[in-house]
Amino acid sequence: MNKQLVITALGAFTLGFGGGYMVFFEPSPVPATQPTPSSDAQLVTHPPQLAALPESPQTALKKQQPPPATDTLEVAPEQPQGAANSASDIDTLRRELAAAKQTIATYKHILDAPSDMEAELKERFTNQERDEAWAYEVETKVSDFVYSQGLAYKIKLDTAQCKQTVCRLQFSAQEDVELDPRDDWHNIQNTLMEQPWWQQFHRTNSRSSEAGLNLWVERLPPSS
Repeated sequence: MNKQLVITALGAFTLGFGGGYMVFFEPSPVPATQPTPSSDAQLVTHPPQLAALPESPQTALKKQQPPPATDTLEVAPEQPQGAANSASDIDTLRRELAAAKQTIATYKHILDAPSDMEAELKERFTNQERDEAWAYEVETKVSDFVYSQGLAYKIKLDTAQCKQTVCRLQFSAQEDVELDPRDDWHNIQNTLMEQPWWQQFHRTNSRSSEAGLNLWVERLPPSS
């Protein structure tokens, strides 16, 4: 009887010890291993490309800021080609204008200078004696011409002097009246030369300007 109990106890102990051993010493599962690629075909992987993120306001502001100032030599910007051409054209026009003014002054000096006829008649006038009857008659007709032709409102007779054969006549414009040397004075001279008493003069020298009309006239010497 005692022998049977001992055997039973031993058997129970054996089962308990074996179960405990299985609980405490159970092997952990082995993870599955991936096959190692062969050296002939290596698997190359690339990291995925990320989409470009928008710049932040701070980054954009930094890019817009100018670089720090440095001690550099400032060079004047070149003028555009069009501006250079315009300046050259202006200089050319100024030179042409100066040349034109010089030419006008030269011609004016020539026109203002007495002609050979004017100098001759002036010399004769200076050396002649006055023919009182004839001189007075001509001087009166010239004075009447200004009023009879209705010209007194714009011209005046400054000088009317006659000697024996030569007369000097000078007209000028009234105050606040402007007369063109070519048109106005030319028309007045033509009207004067159309007068019947003017036909006695065989030589006439005239010079008109802004100052007025200057005439030297000569008749044939009276028959003896």
